[in-house]
Order: sequence, then structure tokens, then C-alpha cells
Amino acid sequence: MAAEARPAPPDRPWVMVNMVASVDGASFGPNGRSAPLSSETDRRLFHALRGAADVVLAGAGTVRAENYGAPRGDGEVPRLATVSRSLALDPEARFFREPGVPPIVFTTEQALAEGQADPRLAVVAEVRAAGHYELDWSVALQLLHREYGCRVLLVEGGSTLNTQLVTADLVDELRLTLSPLVVGGSSHRVVGPGAPAELRRYQLADVAEDEGFLFLRYLRDRH
Repeated sequence: MAAEARPAPPDRPWVMVNMVASVDGASFGPNGRSAPLSSETDRRLFHALRGAADVVLAGAGTVRAENYGAPRGDGEVPRLATVSRSLALDPEARFFREPGVPPIVFTTEQALAEGQADPRLAVVAEVRAAGHYELDWSVALQLLHREYGCRVLLVEGGSTLNTQLVTADLVDELRLTLSPLVVGGSSHRVVGPGAPAELRRYQLADVAEDEGFLFLRYLRDRH
């Protein structure tokens, strides 16, 4: 399910979101992490999808909560990227220490002008502005396509980042692992508050099952 054709638009990468959720809609477990909702098969798919991507993108909150590190593999591995308006990122975090090449950090021109970031961040990452006061995802994706040769962008959450991309109608593919667990509480959903006023329709392209887990592949309906 990871080797399907992904025809990128002419000016940006193909955007694929990969998430896991419980049957009651939670995107992470009681410990605030997604790992309790996963399975061995889901983890294998997780790594297979990373192998199909040129860049792996996660929000700053997800990077901190999940202790993100570089993708593993014997061959070429995708580059890491994150997004932060405040640039409140720890240059000593695993996210910046492991990759073979510096991760990309997208932020705003205002954040760069204010100069509040740890100066070490510019040493361990490529910090790029995409938008003046708010992050402009069309600009960020064009940068990835034009300057980093990104054809497939894999987005691994969290819900705030997913919401921004769905609202901008930039998600081409949604991979959802539905876990046979009930979490309850106030866990975030796959796409959070602030989603678009009009519905976004996706077509079910593939489905598989293993030990009660459903592995769903949806494609954006552009018709």
C-alpha cells in the first residue's frame, strides 16, 4: 500500500498525510503520544511510507511530544522538516541531532525579523520564511518543490498542521490507520478546530485489515 503512483502537481509536491486514530476519533493515547494506538503492521507501513517520501514534515508540537528523529534506512532517507511561527525550538533536540542533512524549519518573515530564535538554530537547520505574518503553505510547498526537489511530501501531524493543509485544500492523499481502541477524554482529532467551512471530499482508494486494525487510503476528489 506504500508504492502507489503519486503524480505531483507541476508547482508543488504531492502531499500525503499519515495518521493513526482510535475508533472514537482520538489521534493519541492517554500519554499524549500516538504510539499506544499503533501496531506492528502500522509501524511497518509507517516506515514504508517514509521510504516513499522525499521530505517528512511534522509540526513543532509533534516533534516535541513524539521525540522525533531521522528516518532509518540503508539507502537514501527523506529529509526532515517542521514548522514553527515562534521558532521556540531546542537545537539540542533529537530532531536536529540525528539527520545526515540539516532539517528544514518553515516560519514567517515576522518571526525572523524579531530575532527571538536560539542563534544555534541556524547552525543545525535551514530556516526558511514562507509568508509575512502567517505561514503561507502554497509558498512553503513551492519552495520544497523548486529548491529541494521534493516530489512527495509526507505529513505526520499533528492536528494543527493537518488543519492548515486541509483548509488550504493541499492534501492529495490521506492515510489513516483506524485502531480498535477507545480512548475517551479530550484527545485531539486527526484534523482539529478551524477546518474549512465547506466539506472536503475524499475517495476511498484502498483498504486492508490486520488484527482489527483498518488501513485506509483516501485520495482527494478533485472533480
